[in-house]
Amino acid sequence: MPTLLQKIKTLAFSSVSKKLLFFVYFLLLLATLYHVYYAKRIVPGVTVGDVSLGGKNLAQAQSALEAREKTLDKKVTLKYDGKEYAVKAEDIDLTYDWEGTTLRAFEIGRSGNVLQDTKDKIAGLVKNLNIPAFHDHSDEKLISVLSEAKSLFNVIAQNAGVKMEKGKLVVTTESEGKKVLDDALHTTVIQAFDKLSFGDKELPGKKIVPKITTAEVTALLPQAEKIINNEITVKDGSRTWKLTSEQLLGYMTFQRDKEKNHVEIDLLEPRLESFVEELEQEVNQLPRGLVTGMEGNKVTGFELSKEGSELDRGKFISAFRDAYFNSKGNVDIPKVSVSGPLDKDKYGILELLGEGKSTFKGSASGRIHNLTLAAERASGVLVSPGATYSLNNSVGDIDSKTGYDIAYIIKDGRTVLGSGGGVCQTSTTLFRAVLNSGLPIVMRYPHAYRVSYYEQDQPVGFDAAIYQPSWDFRFKNDTENYVLVQAEADEANYALKFQIFGTPDGRKVAITEPAVTNQSPPPPALYQDDPTLAKGVTKQVDFPAWGAKVTYSRTVTRGDEELFVDNFESRYQPWRAVYLVGTKE
Repeated sequence: MPTLLQKIKTLAFSSVSKKLLFFVYFLLLLATLYHVYYAKRIVPGVTVGDVSLGGKNLAQAQSALEAREKTLDKKVTLKYDGKEYAVKAEDIDLTYDWEGTTLRAFEIGRSGNVLQDTKDKIAGLVKNLNIPAFHDHSDEKLISVLSEAKSLFNVIAQNAGVKMEKGKLVVTTESEGKKVLDDALHTTVIQAFDKLSFGDKELPGKKIVPKITTAEVTALLPQAEKIINNEITVKDGSRTWKLTSEQLLGYMTFQRDKEKNHVEIDLLEPRLESFVEELEQEVNQLPRGLVTGMEGNKVTGFELSKEGSELDRGKFISAFRDAYFNSKGNVDIPKVSVSGPLDKDKYGILELLGEGKSTFKGSASGRIHNLTLAAERASGVLVSPGATYSLNNSVGDIDSKTGYDIAYIIKDGRTVLGSGGGVCQTSTTLFRAVLNSGLPIVMRYPHAYRVSYYEQDQPVGFDAAIYQPSWDFRFKNDTENYVLVQAEADEANYALKFQIFGTPDGRKVAITEPAVTNQSPPPPALYQDDPTLAKGVTKQVDFPAWGAKVTYSRTVTRGDEELFVDNFESRYQPWRAVYLVGTKE
């Protein structure tokens, strides 16, 4: 028979069990009510930025986010070192996807992972569960504006160096640089979008310490003075290029030898490479050949006519470096023979790749002489794979001393008599041939005004001017074989033709019709007294032409592959007629 104490314990245990059972039932009831209430609602604690979405259904949540967006000034003002740069939503095409955002908010606590879902639901009762807003923007535009921001904020550290001041070499002092952290810059902006947290944002950054000090450069000043006081003359036969003290200073740079940990003077490689390329355009002579027979577009006969030569880069750079650092006054340009394959059939001159034509009907005899002479000298050049063809280099100096007659040229905004008038007909015709061949054009200048000769058989805009030494026409041979430039002048029919031969690689060329805009009429004619002309004689020396902007593009493809697209733009100024009125008695 149970004792009184046992009865009391039994009753107490029964009471605790009932309370515990009641508590469990209560929790189950709460859970049931929670799940019933939030069955179609976002669980508590979920926020996007400062917008609370807990307890809202999808429509209510989306409406709340859309309403919040309307109140936002969607601009992030980045700040660093006392400078500011604003990133605006419209500058990067920023848009928000509120439907997607609310769906993501609704998924919190509903992933299917019981442990994770329970954790999220409990956490949401005591703290915010912030999720990022779904948004889209133009990555290209964001990169662009962040690059602008960096260019504003960043200050490049300046190493100590030297400069010319009143004819004397002086040392320039070093200065610290400053740089915003790239990752922090991008993260700051993206997090502002995610959290709807626009406004001012301070950016972290770091200081950049110069690598070369004033003391180190000062120690090298005597050597630097010795280098620039030794003017260097580069020679190629009778032609010379003289480098002055100021120019030699442009080749100078200071570098730290990491192994020896000391600063020394060195040549600035990009500047030297640029000089070598300039020399190559002047002195390189490509080999020459001639197509002697054709059947349709196929080449049936080809022969070599002349070897070429080119600057030996390695030897020249070595010789220039020796002269620069060892006070030598002259550098002779070393050359190597360029003959191409010994077997002429291996040049790959197999087919016509493209041709260009023009007419010079109405030209004076001097102009005809010049354009045919230039075409003859430009013809026959074999351009090796990867090489660049220069018309100026091919025709040589355009001067009366080299056989050119006096004819009208465009100079200083006027049409005047000068050596080589008409040579631009050669560059124009070659330009058309290269356009049609699909080869990349490296340099092309349009004329200052519309020239009637070039619109007799082609639309406006298909011209190319040259004016030595700066204006040139150049193209690159980007094929795997040689290409041949060949010209033919038919004086009887006033016709000029350039042809490009090589190995076809399947490329196709599509050229759009030129768009002519911003047309403007020529100014009134100008009459000028000329004491060299007899009185009563009037001579027209300039012809009227309409001004216009002309644009067109060329697309070069091979099969389904787009090799490149290039756009051509010509801005022709309106041109007046000019008459010389004789005053000579």
